[in-house]
Amino acid sequence: MLARLDLRSLFRVVIPIILVPLLGVAPRAHDLTRRLHHAQEASQPAAAADELAWIAEFEPWRNELWEPAGIFALRGNQPQVAIAYLERAWGLGILSRDGYLSLGDAYQQLDDHPAAQSAWRAALNQGAPAQEVFNRLLTIHRAEADYAAIIADLQALTALNPADGELRYLLGLCLATQDPEAAMAHLAQAAEINRNLKPKAEALLGAITSARRAEDVAYTYLEVGRALAALGEWELAEEAFLQAAEQRPDYADAWAYLGEARQQNLAKGEALAEQGLAELDRALSLDARSLAANTFMALYWQRRAEYAKALEVMQAITRIYPDNSALQAELGRALALTGDLSGALQAYQRAATLAPRNPDYWRLLADFSVRHEYQVREIGLPAARQAVALNPDDPASLDTLGQVLLLLQDLTSAERAFQRALDVDANFIPAHVHLGLVFILRGERLQAYRKWEQVLQADPTSPAAEQARRLLKNYFP
Repeated sequence: MLARLDLRSLFRVVIPIILVPLLGVAPRAHDLTRRLHHAQEASQPAAAADELAWIAEFEPWRNELWEPAGIFALRGNQPQVAIAYLERAWGLGILSRDGYLSLGDAYQQLDDHPAAQSAWRAALNQGAPAQEVFNRLLTIHRAEADYAAIIADLQALTALNPADGELRYLLGLCLATQDPEAAMAHLAQAAEINRNLKPKAEALLGAITSARRAEDVAYTYLEVGRALAALGEWELAEEAFLQAAEQRPDYADAWAYLGEARQQNLAKGEALAEQGLAELDRALSLDARSLAANTFMALYWQRRAEYAKALEVMQAITRIYPDNSALQAELGRALALTGDLSGALQAYQRAATLAPRNPDYWRLLADFSVRHEYQVREIGLPAARQAVALNPDDPASLDTLGQVLLLLQDLTSAERAFQRALDVDANFIPAHVHLGLVFILRGERLQAYRKWEQVLQADPTSPAAEQARRLLKNYFP
């Protein structure tokens, strides 16, 4: 209860208890009264905590003040002090369930996870709401990637909230990395409860259903990981790939995908770390012809700006698979990064020629032309038009066509292409950014400003938002 009280409410509870014995006028009593007044008037929780702790020390029969002192210390961002005060109450056997919750929170702030869990479980035994306890436990177990504990927490929370589709979906995702069969029922229920989750839940369900026909556990885990990666769940994907590699230590693709997942899961600012390299090396040692291992190794070197090494990997694998359009496109990317635009163009063109009915390779060819402003009219424009002709409802292809037209200074046609992209998908953020460029080039500054501000509000961490931020800085310093 005390954890929910504000400063004023708390003192309305404790003041009568403290003042009863202070009817005398002894100097110590006056000092105690002064301290209590300071605690009551304190505007900062930490200051109130200090005063309450002093009173509790001065009047040992006021032991009940150790708990509120600890709670206020925690609110004042003093977890170590909070622990000292709350443990005084614990040692005296008078810590309430809210006190145990606060004690666990203080330990968590100091990254003492075992002590935090012990305190929270004590709170549960004291009658604390199970929802609050298991939410706290889930936070720690997710940070530790303890999947057995995560699943246990989610099972408890799902039992408390059987109609919560998000919880059931998360339980299904986590179970898929440990027991794909058990995950299926939860994913199906999540899709039924929350229709917004249906596409994602069914994508993972489909991967599990299709993979288990092979009757190869390692392959099932690999496909689960690939499906999770496609959903952007790279941490869970890493766990699934690890399971695949452990099931079959000679499975080159499992090690390759594990290496890529570990690269994806690098903390921000650690892009040059060697995380994932050992797994990629192992994959190539198991199968030098592995498409996944070679492609991910090239990506690894590209992320480190070791473009010559990346190109070497891609040239070797394309010699083995000269008619693979995806590899030709990756070779084009690698050549472009080394500055060989002529070679890159040939590779992108070969990719499109090998798969002439696939709009993706025509779009990649047009994107290359736009990115490097290379033969935009001769190559970029017909490639972008072909991509749109093959898939008229693809916002990415429409956006690429708009960029080509923008470079060719055909602002009217560019605006039309960007608007078509947004008609197909109003949430396709890059088209909003590029439409802003049309406005600024026409001198419509207010419209451009509003468009880029809209992008920042919609998805502030996306690459498109970063571009919008740069444009705002350039045009509206």
